[in-house]
Amino acid sequence: MAPTSAELQRLATVITRRTGMAFPSSRMPFLTARARAVMAWAGADNWDSWLSELEASAGNDDRLCEALEEALQVHETCFFRYPGHHALLSDVVLPDSLAAGATRLRILSVGCSTGQEAYSLAMTARENLGGDAPRQVEILGVDVGRAALAAARRGIYGPLSVATVPPLYLERYFEPDGAAFTARPELRAMVRFLRHDIRRELYLGKFDAIFCCNVCLYFMRPTKDQILARLTAALRRGGYLFLGHAEGVTPPVDNFRTIHRPSGVVFQRIPA
Repeated sequence: MAPTSAELQRLATVITRRTGMAFPSSRMPFLTARARAVMAWAGADNWDSWLSELEASAGNDDRLCEALEEALQVHETCFFRYPGHHALLSDVVLPDSLAAGATRLRILSVGCSTGQEAYSLAMTARENLGGDAPRQVEILGVDVGRAALAAARRGIYGPLSVATVPPLYLERYFEPDGAAFTARPELRAMVRFLRHDIRRELYLGKFDAIFCCNVCLYFMRPTKDQILARLTAALRRGGYLFLGHAEGVTPPVDNFRTIHRPSGVVFQRIPA
């Protein structure tokens, strides 16, 4: 049975209060479809009673709420999604950071999903630093999706997934495995993945560069601002923040300067 408009509003209210996600009318079909899947998983067939259970457990780390929250994650991603970011990493971040005396660069990939962005950053670093890359660069990918993180750690991708990997990189950094491609050990050695909710405090140390692409756009304004504050606190002075084109947030000018290059834009946290 289809939910009533009132039941859909109850569902959206619970999720927004728990996660900060925004659900305008255009996203209601997506919300309904994902909620149906979780209802089936939970063995529920009545919207009203299921919503009452959801509302009662929304303030806790409940399996039902966690399952729904994970189902609402959008894991659309690809290798080298923002080519301009990789050009800026090559032309600005890596040379400037190393010239400033950094001995090991820490890079954070927020909402890393199934790992394509993190591995893309690793390939870019290796192309610039060669065999020194594993010693000089550490890449951490974080996400809340357990299944997505498991796929990222496996590092196995089908032919459609690797279609955006340059042929030379595909040959250099992936091992053919039937119809699939597996990230080679030298690439995987540079990347690790961790389950972490970016809306919570980041106790992961300071980073030299943070990539947050296609993450904030799904949230309400207060949550967007909260995420930006978390990222700023985790970025070292002089570090670089990369944002997706539709995030809906801009770092404050009193804390960041904007670097414009033909390849794109990156925000540098103002040094102390």
